[in-house]
Amino acid sequence: QAYHHVRIFSDSLQAVSDSLFYSGRDSIFRLFIDPVMWTGNSQVTGDTIYLFTKNKKPQEIQVFENGMAIEKSGTNMFNQVRGNRMFAWFSEGNIDLMRAKGNAESVYYVLDEDSAVVGVNKVVGDIIDMRFQNKELNRVVVVGQPTGSLIPLQQATEQDKTLRDFKWLDARRPKNKFELFEN
Repeated sequence: QAYHHVRIFSDSLQAVSDSLFYSGRDSIFRLFIDPVMWTGNSQVTGDTIYLFTKNKKPQEIQVFENGMAIEKSGTNMFNQVRGNRMFAWFSEGNIDLMRAKGNAESVYYVLDEDSAVVGVNKVVGDIIDMRFQNKELNRVVVVGQPTGSLIPLQQATEQDKTLRDFKWLDARRPKNKFELFEN
């Protein structure tokens, strides 16, 4: 158990929260009160986060209430998904699939064959799956009466580019193991 100003650092994953409970029996890190977790260019937030590990590597994340995942895809460009509950599954330390359930919504940047930005896609549905390939968003699947719109980049406002409660919290991220002991 750890209380107040918890920080986790490894090469593949970093996290902060107010408190943490870890059990060696099930290898689950349970982060409470304002938890934030990062892996690569991705950030996950929610009210409570469970990180399942196997052989010291992340296997699955479960986010309870107010889950939000953000992937920095370029300068001032962030792919985002949020839902009441969120799940992420890892393959070799990298996010392979992310699922948002319950009032799911997303904002993501659509690219053409030459990787030029076409526009911003805003989608709402019951479930949103985001599949990753080579550490980048590859495909978005929306289940349950999806609604959405593709807004050309030139016409997209700042409000079109972010979901409510969007916060990129990279300043809180531990950058190296020595930062774990700073106040």
